Amino acid sequence: MKTHDEDPDAVETDPTDALQNALAGEHAAVYAYGLVAGRLDAQTPVQRQAATAFTLHRKRRDDLIAWLVKDEQAPVDAEPAYTTGPVNTAADARRVAQQVESGLVRSWLAVVGPTEGERRAYACDAVSESASALLAWGGDPTALPGTE
Repeated sequence: MKTHDEDPDAVETDPTDALQNALAGEHAAVYAYGLVAGRLDAQTPVQRQAATAFTLHRKRRDDLIAWLVKDEQAPVDAEPAYTTGPVNTAADARRVAQQVESGLVRSWLAVVGPTEGERRAYACDAVSESASALLAWGGDPTALPGTE
C-alpha cells in the first residue's frame, strides 16, 4: 500500500490500497476531530463545527470498513494516537482541521481513479465535502484543493 506521506506524487492504481489509504485518513480525522471537539469550549461555533465533522468522518470510516470487509479485506487499524500539535484554541482547531481535510482530499482523490460506480461517486462526494470543509476551516481557496 502506498501512502501519500511516502510519495505525494504517487498515483494509486489498486482500488483496495486506495480504500485502505482513505480509511487511514478517516481514522486520523476521527481522532483529530474528537480531540478538537473535546478540547474547545462546549457549544461554541468552532466546537460544534468540529463535532459535526467528527460525526461525518466516523460515518465515512465505518462505510470504508464495511466495504473492505465485504471485499474480504482486513481494514487497516487506527493508530493509537496521531500527532496534532497543541489544541488549546480555536486557531489550533482550525490548523488541525485544515491539515486533516487537506490530507483527506488527497486520499479520496486517489480513490476516484481506480474505482467505479457507487464507490467512485462516494469518493467524489468525499473530495468535494473535504475541500469545502477545508475552506470552512479557513483554508485558502485553490484550483486543486489538497494537492499543494
